[in-house]
Amino acid sequence: MPYLRTADGIKLFYESYGKGKPLVFIHGLGASSSMYHPQVEYFKHYFEVILIDLRGNGQSGKLDCHFDRVLELQTHDIKELLTFLKIESAIFVGVSYGGVLIQKLAITYPETVKALVIVDSFCDTSVDSFQKRLAMIGANQTWVFHFPKQWLAQLTKSSYKRWPLASAEMERVMVNMRTHEAKTQRKAINKINFNKQLSSIEAPTICLVGDDTKLGVRMMTQVANFIKNSELQVIKDSFDPSNLCQPQVFNKTVHNFLSKIE
Repeated sequence: MPYLRTADGIKLFYESYGKGKPLVFIHGLGASSSMYHPQVEYFKHYFEVILIDLRGNGQSGKLDCHFDRVLELQTHDIKELLTFLKIESAIFVGVSYGGVLIQKLAITYPETVKALVIVDSFCDTSVDSFQKRLAMIGANQTWVFHFPKQWLAQLTKSSYKRWPLASAEMERVMVNMRTHEAKTQRKAINKINFNKQLSSIEAPTICLVGDDTKLGVRMMTQVANFIKNSELQVIKDSFDPSNLCQPQVFNKTVHNFLSKIE
């Protein structure tokens, strides 16, 4: 199995498929690169598809730091992988937590980003109003990680029953989640605010979001509004992660967008 040893000694699992422009997929919270199987099978015929398990997830090494350093470390890991693979810049796809991370990457290392596909994500979880506090209370809780994994897996499976592919993968995520590290990553995104920094992103960007919740659409609309060279598309009958809830629509929409990237 291919691994990169980072400068601070952490093993990062990665995989590469196909040939062409590099297309890097960044997974969601507590998940792994396996959540992108439908995308690998489609995009490997057109791009060099690169997958990575972020430190603290999947088959990669331990995430052992204070939560306020998590995003910094993980974005640097991605940059290290690009350097290792001799890739100057790439197209990045990030779903949910992965979407947060590629925003951070584009802000911190803009030279590495050719284009962005931000999916079912957000840019601001700071609490500046009582209404917003109520809206974010579910998303920001870490106590959920203390429940038994099997119970969480069954709850998740039931929640996604409309989308069998997503249901199976999200159940697997809950069973295999590295609980302590998932909790640390959740804390890392509980009070982010990229609003002002997003205006510095010049890379062409598409923001995709499932229509299942008004909050999700509202949060992705906010992301799109702050990135000047961006467009927003809402995917019908979909939820986070849209790449698994509606994989065919997702793949076609992303491919259409990428066909315009030189």
